[in-house]
Amino acid sequence: MTSRLSHRASRYALYGVCAVGILAITPNAGIGATPYPDGVTTSQFGHGTRLTDTQGMTLYQFENDLREPGTSTCNDDCAVKHPPLLATDIPAQIPSNWTLIERDDGAQQWAFQGMPLYRSQMDSHKGADYGQGQGWIIAFETIKTPPELSVTSTVLGHVLASSDGLTLYVNNSDEGSAAIECDNTCLETWVPAKAPWAATNYGDFSVHARADGIYQWAYQDKPLFLFSGDSERGDLNGDGVDGLWSSMLLEPAPPMPDWVKVVGSDGGPLYADSNGMTLYTLYEDRNGLEQTRMGGNQCDEACLDKYWTAVPAPSKTAPVGSWSVLERGDQTLQWAYMGRPLYTLNLETRPGQLFYTTFRQFQWMKPIMYSLPALQGVFF
Repeated sequence: MTSRLSHRASRYALYGVCAVGILAITPNAGIGATPYPDGVTTSQFGHGTRLTDTQGMTLYQFENDLREPGTSTCNDDCAVKHPPLLATDIPAQIPSNWTLIERDDGAQQWAFQGMPLYRSQMDSHKGADYGQGQGWIIAFETIKTPPELSVTSTVLGHVLASSDGLTLYVNNSDEGSAAIECDNTCLETWVPAKAPWAATNYGDFSVHARADGIYQWAYQDKPLFLFSGDSERGDLNGDGVDGLWSSMLLEPAPPMPDWVKVVGSDGGPLYADSNGMTLYTLYEDRNGLEQTRMGGNQCDEACLDKYWTAVPAPSKTAPVGSWSVLERGDQTLQWAYMGRPLYTLNLETRPGQLFYTTFRQFQWMKPIMYSLPALQGVFF
């Protein structure tokens, strides 16, 4: 598995965050298709549209707000960490899909599709999305697809998929229609993504009438296929087959610095430094609630100095994907992941170790597991 991941890492940028769940915001009209209020703009990605403020800072929605529709459940310390997007001027006509909700302090907060919008203090620069997780999602609308298709997360990024999340592939051969048709031998491995007989073209999606009578979905004129060797959401077993087939990648995962490796461990693939040593970040509560250490007793400064080594950065470089450089209190520079400082555990002596599980006082540090990118607009 590690060799397969390493091979893919050489071809694509990799990105590790929590695996997604299944509670999604159902999109209505497209964000870009209707007006939006002053103070809100968008950023375009291959798999959809992200809501941002006028400075390009990512906007978020909070899972807890689903419990009390039309209100914000993020107040006090939570609102300090996640400042609400307030309406400074109330327009005479509110755009479609947008509403204003009144907060506990009387301020008016913008909500999109009924969900209040927030910024995150964890985001240090334009385009950062470090505020996601623990019930927070990026305010995002995935591209519209026909009902038979969807967008799903893989370790390579966001790809087109079947309605049940299986990756879709295209043939990159230059041989013309022969490659598109896929003969009987080919069809033993590659299954056309079928379209209903009455289906019509749908934006970048078109219907390809095959010679065998099957109607097949195509994206930007490339017929789409399922691979018989895939069985679960996120599988990419058909990527690179015969040097001709590739997943229909809409948005590659953000890059990572060249000193970061993906290595195997007892807990699965994880991120490590150039020597293969496991990278850890400090767990912290993001919602203004009582601090929790996820099991384990807090390690004080003496403990931190004795057992943990900050991952140094040689210079104040620009962020690389989810990786950035922070300045410590002593003015030294340290690498961070999703805005959280990075450490290695001094007790670990070989690549991929997870020695932190042995000692309760270390369990408030968490390794960064290598997993699927977050499917934006989905609670996890």
